[in-house]
Amino acid sequence: MCEADRSYTYRASCGHIAGRSHSKTNTPCQDYAATRIQNDFACIALADGAGSKKHSAYGARSVVKAVTRALANRFEEMWATSEVSPIEVSRELIGYCRSALEQQAQMLSCELSELASTLMFVAHSKGRFLAGHVGDGCIIHQQDDGDVAVISHPDNGEYANTTFFVTDSGVHSHFRLYCGSSGPGSGFVVMSDGTAESLYRRADKSPAAPAIRKLLSWCNTASPKEMRAALAKNLENSFAAKSTDDCSIGVLALASSGLGAGVNNAKTSQ
Repeated sequence: MCEADRSYTYRASCGHIAGRSHSKTNTPCQDYAATRIQNDFACIALADGAGSKKHSAYGARSVVKAVTRALANRFEEMWATSEVSPIEVSRELIGYCRSALEQQAQMLSCELSELASTLMFVAHSKGRFLAGHVGDGCIIHQQDDGDVAVISHPDNGEYANTTFFVTDSGVHSHFRLYCGSSGPGSGFVVMSDGTAESLYRRADKSPAAPAIRKLLSWCNTASPKEMRAALAKNLENSFAAKSTDDCSIGVLALASSGLGAGVNNAKTSQ
């Protein structure tokens, strides 16, 4: 069966929690994560607001909403362009994010830099995926054969505790775009650097494969309510316990519905 003729059943979930360093000062979580599923399209995205910036939580929310909306509306055009000029797609997505940030800065009467955050996403449709990443955190892919691999590694600056943000003037040189194929039984996990302390081994730059497989298996079999509860429990008891930073995660699992299967109802989770 041609992948273009195959309908997929998408299961997606996400969550975020304030880190211990923020809880002590009553600072709200500066991470934001969301999922979007409609027709033959699904997307997970998250952003990690810069801890030193006053309004970074608003910035994280703005870029996640902007990129998921753009990908849902223009996936086919972006996919076609990515095959010949990926830099054009990167510029277009950055443009959507920057426009959203500029509007948010006007509403808050603040400088754009006060909305600084990272960004990562994975969008899938008809056997194809587009993924993008600015900053730390990472994107992990469970492939069709069950192997688990890192698509995009953390991008830190000169020092381990520095990174790059969508608001940076040089963001174009740090925006990484990936495209590929992914079929039934595969899945994706995106995570902020806080969560990566549990699911990504910095020493050898490898994923915690058993944990990733378990998360995707849960996502495939649990009800949406059960999956949200499972992520919330792990965020609080496991991921946040290993990091003082905010923690966020997005999970997307793919299963084939076969030719002629019904499409998913449009829905957004955040």
